[in-house]
Amino acid sequence: MKAWQFQVSVILTALSLILAIVVIKTGKTTQGLQIDLQRQQSEINSGLLSQRGQQLGNSILQDMAVAAARDQQMHKLLGDNGYNITFQQQPAGTPVKKQVTP
Repeated sequence: MKAWQFQVSVILTALSLILAIVVIKTGKTTQGLQIDLQRQQSEINSGLLSQRGQQLGNSILQDMAVAAARDQQMHKLLGDNGYNITFQQQPAGTPVKKQVTP
């Protein structure tokens, strides 16, 4: 092997080593960003689940209030758990308005 061939080999080897280090560093940076992004997504998802649960709970409570209009036991159950239900009588043909207050 001639001297110039040896020097080219050393230069290419050094360049390969530098590129490998750059790729590893970029991968670690990307992994850190991915972990941060997953943490943010987890927080967003937990907030959405909480919001959906609250909406579902409100819907169930409203349905229970409608049932309480016809079922005295349901009315008593809601009252025992701190929900005061009042009904407003409407003119014939319009639905009964319900109001649930905890």
